[in-house]
Amino acid sequence: MIKKTLLIAFCSLGSVSYLQAQGNIHSPGEGGFFTADRLAGFKGPDAENYDNGNNPWMMDLYNDMRTKLGVMGEEVNLTLEDIDGTIYLDESFQLGALHEDGVIFKRMYMRYDAYNDEIELRESPDSKVTRAMVKNQKYSCSVNGSKFDYLQYKNDEGVLVAGYLEPLVNGGDYVLYQKQLKIFKEGKPAKTSLDRGFPHRFLDKTEYYLSVNGDTPQYFKAKKSEVMALFPDEDQKVIKQFIKEKQIDLGESLGLTNLFAYANTL
Repeated sequence: MIKKTLLIAFCSLGSVSYLQAQGNIHSPGEGGFFTADRLAGFKGPDAENYDNGNNPWMMDLYNDMRTKLGVMGEEVNLTLEDIDGTIYLDESFQLGALHEDGVIFKRMYMRYDAYNDEIELRESPDSKVTRAMVKNQKYSCSVNGSKFDYLQYKNDEGVLVAGYLEPLVNGGDYVLYQKQLKIFKEGKPAKTSLDRGFPHRFLDKTEYYLSVNGDTPQYFKAKKSEVMALFPDEDQKVIKQFIKEKQIDLGESLGLTNLFAYANTL
């Protein structure tokens, strides 16, 4: 049981203490980038040297978000309450299972922070202690019928990265994954009474990735031409027929799930 404790980092009352472990252990992004302290740090006189924590996604987004904040003028006190939407797929903590090498070893309450790409854990839904799951390919979790695997994959630019993917289709040559994201969209104030403004907000975005014969999952656009190119020539005729007969909507996860499940039977 000692080994299992390496999976989590404990966070309480703004302080973080880390257990000795390999892997990427960091504090959970509760509030994400948009907290008063983080904003003050990035807007402050020593912004270039501001320490925004050990969250790799926050490091990657540093330059982009500084640019966004720079054009916000006087909105120095921006918080999550000023932004429509949420960084979570579901803000509530739901009972789920932690896996090591595919085997369940502990049940905890969890939620997925789709903005910072991390899993937050609690012993009970109202616990004041939030834990962050270590990003390591040995560990995964499942909650509400969804599974989150930490994997390497090639993003839309063909760059090898690592993050959480949700498997939709397994058990064959084709393994289909989805990645649900939260994207920050800067608001726009109405300049006149005739203009229509909109607030800062988090928008939903879903990406799809495919692993063929055990290869690294790769991003693909969910449109017919790109999807058909994923299949060998000898299968394309029957796949086109299946799409037509079943009226498969390639723009939805259910349609893609049904398609690749069928492809695994060929």
